[in-house]
Amino acid sequence: MAKADFKFKFPLRVRWPECDAQGIAFNGSYLTWTEVAYSEYCRFLGFRLYKAHELNVFDTVTVKVTIEYKAPAFIDELLEVFVRVARMGNSSLILEFELYRESSEELVATVEGIYATYDNKTRKTYPVPDEIRRLFSHFEETGELIPISQFSDSMWDKIRVRSSA
Repeated sequence: MAKADFKFKFPLRVRWPECDAQGIAFNGSYLTWTEVAYSEYCRFLGFRLYKAHELNVFDTVTVKVTIEYKAPAFIDELLEVFVRVARMGNSSLILEFELYRESSEELVATVEGIYATYDNKTRKTYPVPDEIRRLFSHFEETGELIPISQFSDSMWDKIRVRSSA
């Protein structure tokens, strides 16, 4: 894929605790980075993913993650994590991530994550909420945001990102 295929990116710095003794990012760090980028993607779209989880409005669990390492990431290096929702099933999302060195075309890793919606109370999956489907689809198709305020359910007001959040 190309960077142009993504409409959202999140910058990060490789920190010392994420590296081995050689100063190379530990393989598990990539999972942390993609989870943070997923959360920031949702924040950019207007809602707080972890608040949605707390209120049982929208939550996902990781079903499968595939990481392909292309080049090492080093301590104190700046990276850009590109994120997109590639596909949505009835109760699943497939997110694609690409990690690049900042301001570079050098691809460090690709990650595909398959997530299933999950209800903490019933411990079962459920259909992707229409509002989430609409938010993700519209953004991925147009690059434009839909204001959360368009959703009438008062629960959405509780997870909406406010300027101070």
